[in-house]
Amino acid sequence: MHGSPPGIFLREITLTDFSAVQANFTAIATAHADFAKASMESSKSYFEKLATVKSPQNFMELTTEFTKSAYETFVTDAAKISELYKAAFQPAAAKI
Repeated sequence: MHGSPPGIFLREITLTDFSAVQANFTAIATAHADFAKASMESSKSYFEKLATVKSPQNFMELTTEFTKSAYETFVTDAAKISELYKAAFQPAAAKI
């Protein structure tokens, strides 16, 4: 807190970092929206393919492929979003 009263510290963070925080949260919201959109499109495609399955073997292959792809996408996007959150809070954390 650099020896300042808490009110001054909070005002300092708010005024100095507002535009950076706003940009970071916009990036976070965009990343969440992109993930949700891609997930919905992937699920829609999976269910369309699922409707044409003719055998249990094809069902298992399709489901395994979809599950693996969905998991990999989730892990990749979660790591990306985690980094965005870290970047968003870094300016404020540096002042503490």
